[in-house]
Amino acid sequence: MVANSSTVPLLLLALLVCPSVQRCSPDCTNADSRTFVRDPTDCTKYYVCLDINGEMVPSVESLSCPDGHYFNDDHTLPRCDPISSSTGDYCTRLCDPCMIGCNSDNLGSLQPHPLDCSKYFICLADGHFEENHCPSSMAYFDYMTGFCQEDSTLCFHGCDPCSVHCTKDGQRLMDPYDCHQFHLCSPPTVAKFLCPHGGVFNYQSGDCDITAPCIVLC
Repeated sequence: MVANSSTVPLLLLALLVCPSVQRCSPDCTNADSRTFVRDPTDCTKYYVCLDINGEMVPSVESLSCPDGHYFNDDHTLPRCDPISSSTGDYCTRLCDPCMIGCNSDNLGSLQPHPLDCSKYFICLADGHFEENHCPSSMAYFDYMTGFCQEDSTLCFHGCDPCSVHCTKDGQRLMDPYDCHQFHLCSPPTVAKFLCPHGGVFNYQSGDCDITAPCIVLC
């Protein structure tokens, strides 16, 4: 839900001085070159960090752990460990890069628009958020620093609306290609189901519904 801008003038002023960025992306900020960091969207994958001209940069794509393993960042040098040796909460810290994740814990933080680099969101109270536009002179939002600037290569590209992003057990998500199908999440696994009797998956209720509109994203 988007809040009216008149409700947050003091918050906007504070963010102009020192923005705090909340993002669903690999974070190489405190990593050493050629070490690994977790993929925040998939507990079985990781990114490689590399020092490029003094800037720590994650690999473009994540790498997968071997079958039956998960990425464990509790080690001094994070690595893939067998799932059989893990605790039950090894795959719980997940996020959806296509969602605006504002909550009571990140009040005042900035989040990139998942699909439009000229926009960003400011998290308000009770899960509300304020949508803002970068000025034409600095048209691109840098999701790492939280500032609008001129370099389009610093845009957030983590959201693929044609992919299914599971974040918690029991979650039901619509299939982006077929409105009659949905996915049941049990991270790190996901199962696909077909609604019976020609039903359409209602993403709002999480159930199959004969009267629901057919929405196809991809």
